[in-house]
Amino acid sequence: MRKISYRKEFIDYILFNYEFEDRIAVWILNFLKSHPVISKNITFTSDENITRKLRISVTGTSRPTLVLEKNNTVTADGEVIFHELNMNQEALLHLEFNLTDEDSKYEHVKAIESDLDKDLHAIKKDTLEKQIDHALDAQDEHEFLKLTEILKRII
Repeated sequence: MRKISYRKEFIDYILFNYEFEDRIAVWILNFLKSHPVISKNITFTSDENITRKLRISVTGTSRPTLVLEKNNTVTADGEVIFHELNMNQEALLHLEFNLTDEDSKYEHVKAIESDLDKDLHAIKKDTLEKQIDHALDAQDEHEFLKLTEILKRII
């Protein structure tokens, strides 16, 4: 399970320190931070494996307040976005903020996420290598080939 308290604290920071053109953005942020399942599946770092991306812009950025991208679909309708988030609670969600200026707290949260991603990647790689060794010891060629193929994809 991924630690989520820093995510909730950062969303609180955003809500307290920034304004939004659309009040639905505030409502959705409160929903994200308070929902026990969704809050575990939020990430602030971009990953090509994450197919859902929610961009939230603060007042003064001249961008739409809410934009959700899922696969090849893009919507700026707050109600549609809420229903998508609620119906797919287990899916990973990349949350990106468009701020008027650079924010050191936002950069810090993204750095935490990046470090976590690197740590998880290293753990995954180490686990796969151990499973490959076990397949070799057991002389299980099929398992060895399958695991080495997976390892090639994550390296």
